[in-house]
Amino acid sequence: MLESWFRHSFIYVFITQYINHSVVARAFEWIGKVIVDSKVASILRAFAMRPYYPDGSFIYRLLEKLNRKSALFRDRMALYLKESFIYRLLSDSKAYRLITMLFVPMAALYAFIDEFGRKVFGNSSWFGLWDEAFLLASILYVFLTWFFNQREPLKITPVGAPMVLLISVTFCLFLINSTYPKLGLDGLRVIVQYVLWFFIMNSFITDDDKAYLVLRFLVYGGGVMGLHGILQFIMKVPTPSHWTDAAEGNTTTRVFSIVESPNILGSIFILMIPLCFAMVLQRKLGKWERLILFGLFGAMGISLILTQSRGAWLGAAIAAFVFCISINPRWLFILGIGGSGLLLVPPVMNRISYLLSPQYIISSMTGGRLMRYQKGMEIFRQNKLLGVGLGHFGGAVAMNNKDLIPDTFYMDNYWLKTAVEMGLVGLLAFGLLVLILVIWSIRSVKQCKDFDTKLIAAAGFAGMCGVLTHNLIENVFEVPYMVVYFWIIASIVLYFGLRRKSHIPGTHVDNKVH
Repeated sequence: MLESWFRHSFIYVFITQYINHSVVARAFEWIGKVIVDSKVASILRAFAMRPYYPDGSFIYRLLEKLNRKSALFRDRMALYLKESFIYRLLSDSKAYRLITMLFVPMAALYAFIDEFGRKVFGNSSWFGLWDEAFLLASILYVFLTWFFNQREPLKITPVGAPMVLLISVTFCLFLINSTYPKLGLDGLRVIVQYVLWFFIMNSFITDDDKAYLVLRFLVYGGGVMGLHGILQFIMKVPTPSHWTDAAEGNTTTRVFSIVESPNILGSIFILMIPLCFAMVLQRKLGKWERLILFGLFGAMGISLILTQSRGAWLGAAIAAFVFCISINPRWLFILGIGGSGLLLVPPVMNRISYLLSPQYIISSMTGGRLMRYQKGMEIFRQNKLLGVGLGHFGGAVAMNNKDLIPDTFYMDNYWLKTAVEMGLVGLLAFGLLVLILVIWSIRSVKQCKDFDTKLIAAAGFAGMCGVLTHNLIENVFEVPYMVVYFWIIASIVLYFGLRRKSHIPGTHVDNKVH
C-alpha cells in the first residue's frame, strides 16, 4: 500500500514527530476530540448511516406487483425463446456472449466513439443519431435481461424520484415556454436523454464483475487520454489563440487529447483520477494491474496540469479534498504538500497569478466570464420563474442557432445557464436532484461493506463533487459524454454503498435462460 510506504519514510516520520510534540498539534487534537464527541457530530453520523429501504417506496411496490403478475408469462416466453432457432444459434456463439457482455459497458467509451465517429463520418446526419440508437438499444437490452432472466423487479434508488421530477419539470417547461420549439426540443434532449444512462447502468450493474468492468473501461479510457495529452505536449501541438487571454501572453501547449477542449479533458480527469487512484490502493488488485494503473494515474495527473485549465484544477482540488476526508483525513497533510509543490511549477503559477491580477479583472469585465455572468444575472432577474426557455440561451443549442438568437453567448457557468433557461422552477428541480445525490452518496460511502468498495464509492463521490464545482465556471454538462460519465459513476457509487451491501431486492439474478 502507498500509505504504508509513505508512513515509514524518513520525511513522514520526521515531520509527524515534530508536529505531534508541538503545542499547535495538541490544540488541534483537543478541538478534534471535542468536535467528534459533540451532539452535532453524533446526529450527522446517525444521518450518514441511515439505510435505504426500497420496499417502503410506492414505485418499488408497483414494480414488485408487476414482477409477480408477469412472472408466469415471462417464464413461458423464456421457454419459447429457448426453443427458437435463433436462440439455439446464438447461445453457442462466443462472439454473441462477448457482445452482450460488453454492449452496455461500451458507454464508458462514449467520448472515443463520439469523437472518432465525427472525425471519420464528418457531419453526416445519420451518424448524429448513433447516441440515440445506442441509448434505445441499451434500454431494450436491460429490459429484455429482466424480462427473461431476472425474477426480481427492476432496481430503484433514492435518486430515481428526483430524477423523474427533473425530467417532468423539463418537459413541462418545454411545453409552456418555448419561443422556438426546435430549440426547446434540443434543450430538452440535452438534459433528459443523457441522464437516462443512470437508470440503464443502475439496472445493468447487478454484481461486482459488471461494476468493475465498467470501471476499468472508464479508467483505462481516461488513462489513454492522459498518455495522448502528454504526447501532444511533447509534439508541441499548436494551441488556438482564443484558448488564452491576449493580456496573459503566450502560454505553452494546452493539451486536449481527443475531446478538442482542455477544459473538458480536465473535467474527464476530475472523474477518472480518483477512481484510478482508488483502484491502485485496493488490497485485492494484482501486482501488474496495480503497476499499470499507477502509470495511468501519473499520466492523467500530468495531463491535467498540462490542460492549464484553472477550472479543472479547482475541481480536482475539491475532488482530492473530498476523497481524503472520506477515506483518511490525515492524507490532507500529503495533499497540502503536493498542492504547494504544484505552485512551484511555472505554468501553474503563471495561470493562477494572472487570475488574481487586475488585468484579468479588467479583461473579464469587458469581454470575459465576469461580463457574461453579469449579463446572465440580468436576464435571470427578468425571467425568474420559468426562464427564457430551454435551449434559448447560454449553451451549445443556442450557439448553434445564432440566426434565431443572435445575442447569445456561452455562459461558462452551467448552473447560471440553467437558471436563465429554466428559471427558479428548473433550477430548484435540478438542485433537489443534486442534493439527494450528494446525501445518498455520502451514505453510500459510509455504508460500504469493506475498504476496497469504500475506496471506489469515495472516489466516485469525490469526482462528482469536483465536476459539480467545475460546472460553476464551465458548461461541463453541455458535453453529452460528460453527463453520461457523471451518471454512470453515480450508479456505481450507489451500487457499492446501497444495493451491494444490503442485498436489497433487485440485486439477485436468477438466470433461467442459458
